[in-house]
Amino acid sequence: MQSPAMRAVYPDVGLKRTFKQLVLKRRRMMDTAGTICFKSEQLPSFTERGFLPILETFCRVLDTQELRPIDTIEGKSVTLLSQGVDQPFLKGFFKPYAMDKCEKVSICNCILMDRILTSAVIAIPQDGYDFPMLVLEWSETEKVISVVVDYIPLADMVMDEGYRRKYLDPLDQYWTQYKELPGMAPNRFAWSRMLFSPYHLSGHVPREDEKHRAACLELMKNYFELWMELRAQARPLTDPAAQQQINQRKARIRKIFRENDEGAKSMAQMVGKELIEALLLCSF
Repeated sequence: MQSPAMRAVYPDVGLKRTFKQLVLKRRRMMDTAGTICFKSEQLPSFTERGFLPILETFCRVLDTQELRPIDTIEGKSVTLLSQGVDQPFLKGFFKPYAMDKCEKVSICNCILMDRILTSAVIAIPQDGYDFPMLVLEWSETEKVISVVVDYIPLADMVMDEGYRRKYLDPLDQYWTQYKELPGMAPNRFAWSRMLFSPYHLSGHVPREDEKHRAACLELMKNYFELWMELRAQARPLTDPAAQQQINQRKARIRKIFRENDEGAKSMAQMVGKELIEALLLCSF
């Protein structure tokens, strides 16, 4: 399999390099098994700002997976994002992949306004599977780390308590451990809160404390690794009625996110509608 380049563009403090030089230096390798390997020396160092290696943390979890790049979603090309963006307001990439039992796993890493690092992993199950969606979002400035972590359930937990016990209650150990991090608070949007699990965590954590920084990385890694285990154990639904309910709920969640994403709406004025439409397709 041909090794794809990491086409994102990152600001190197004190260095002025051309776009091509940056691409060549920060090349992302994929071996014949489709494993993505992100090495520290291939990632932007952000030495002056001291940004944490969150992308590397995400991709270590995916290290043994066969990931197949997706160029088209719902009949529309997303290469505008997946091949890398180099605009004054936004530099980086948002790459969707197909993975076993998953419709897509999208990996984002970008710099906003040359001062905010934003990384994310969003994973959507294939039709016919009921394990939850995964949402991991990380934003970092020189002073604050903002996080969102959750499994979005694909079943009504009031009507199906077994779903909660199977897919969500395993998160309790981590939710209990990290919910007291300074700055953790409920998400401010009612439309998104109604979709979340009982183990949703979000907030703005001060990054000056090394212990807080390490805890944020661990939080992301623990939620991600557990989700991968649950995905591996998941089996296709055999009841056609249950399949239809799950697929309808997933479609509805997708529609709600695409219609209400405030961040995407505000960015559209700066980077263009076409880019934001591709971003929403990659996300949900």
